[in-house]
Amino acid sequence: GQSDSTNAEPIGTTSSSSIQQATGTSVNAGQSVSTNAEPSGTTPASSIQQSVDGDQSASTNPDFKLSGYSSSAIQQAAGMTKGGPSSKEQEAPESKVQAVNNEPSASGKKKRKFVEYQSSEWEMLWLGKVYDWGNKRQICDVLFKDQQEYVHLYLKMLCTSSLQAPHSNWCVIDDGDYQLWYDTENRQNFDLQWERPSSIPADFLISPAAAVTPSAEFERVASKMVFLDEQTKETIVEYIEPLVSHLRFPLSKCLPKPRNPEHKDLDAQFKGFLIPPPPVVHGDRAVLYDTGSASFKTDGLKYIFDIWQRHGISFDLVRTYDENTLPDAFWPTVPQEYIPSIQKMKVLLASLPEEALPSFPFLPATIQEETTENDYVVLKLDIDRSLVESRIIEFITNDPTTNIDEIIWEHHVTGNYLMYPDWPQSTTTELNLRQSYEYFLRLRKKGIRAHSWI
Repeated sequence: GQSDSTNAEPIGTTSSSSIQQATGTSVNAGQSVSTNAEPSGTTPASSIQQSVDGDQSASTNPDFKLSGYSSSAIQQAAGMTKGGPSSKEQEAPESKVQAVNNEPSASGKKKRKFVEYQSSEWEMLWLGKVYDWGNKRQICDVLFKDQQEYVHLYLKMLCTSSLQAPHSNWCVIDDGDYQLWYDTENRQNFDLQWERPSSIPADFLISPAAAVTPSAEFERVASKMVFLDEQTKETIVEYIEPLVSHLRFPLSKCLPKPRNPEHKDLDAQFKGFLIPPPPVVHGDRAVLYDTGSASFKTDGLKYIFDIWQRHGISFDLVRTYDENTLPDAFWPTVPQEYIPSIQKMKVLLASLPEEALPSFPFLPATIQEETTENDYVVLKLDIDRSLVESRIIEFITNDPTTNIDEIIWEHHVTGNYLMYPDWPQSTTTELNLRQSYEYFLRLRKKGIRAHSWI
């Protein structure tokens, strides 16, 4: 868990006050607020973050209820009506989850104290120009015409499996659901295929999928986070995918349409661009808070379990929150071996701490109560309620005591022109792509490994 940071806002970011105004929160005393001008070619800071999902009018809108929910929905979630979930419905079959001990470390020394975040060379290019490239709809042109060298190095870094001669030019990027084959020697264009290339025999073996653990060779493209183990005095360097393109797999929506119509949406669904922490995590326990999963298999839980295990991380405790799915429908989708570590809650989530009820939790407070600074804590936030999500993220960003180490969040913004057509209009916020970058950059500058989810 992370509990402190003295890093100022990144150069070129909007001020914290403008985001807080948009989300209806306030700046805590002693927090730094950037007054740096925007990079050349970007929108002025004064015009950034003017609105998050119409949130500024919430307090004066008589039809606006707590967190954007109707009062009847909140009553049902809290068990105040006949349809409210009972505690018995939430229990996992044969659950063996133990009570959480959130006592602080006896030594007072952290195993993972944040030191600094360093944007890669490639990320710095996008931080300075994403406003222009996004507004002018030039993202694909920039990647294919001006940044091929960066993209090739990035794809090579993401390879999880390699092949021996005579096919050693190929590698596989495996996200647990899909395999993307990449010809590492074709530097003239991007030879990417969603199935085994015809030139490689079906019985030709590939190495098992391995964790993506970038080295200094990839520092031009991979950003990094530096931590200190105060107990051993060891410096820990963790690489993370850069904030580039439209905050998804960089080439998604830019690649030619595949010949196989079944593959037409795979680039947008592909998660192989995410880089979890390295196999050795300095934490007492690994705890996952998941939201929005109606099924273990289809909504991200399977991916997180599989890929984090590939990185040597198994979760000791998982709490999953969803407002629509009954536990009886959820549990059959969960592999038997994972059931003992999971607790399922059918509830709505509060967007502000003062709204919280026992069955209407404010997740940042719940996490703080149930974890310690030396736990490794992951939050996946994907409930498709932009106001609730933005307020939760803003609270976490401004909380100097948060124990959250990793956030996986899908941020729907209208300015993400490549992804916007795929999203329900009700889930998006009136922000440009640069402003979406701001959220993730501020979280990373705070010491939280923030990933843009698909």
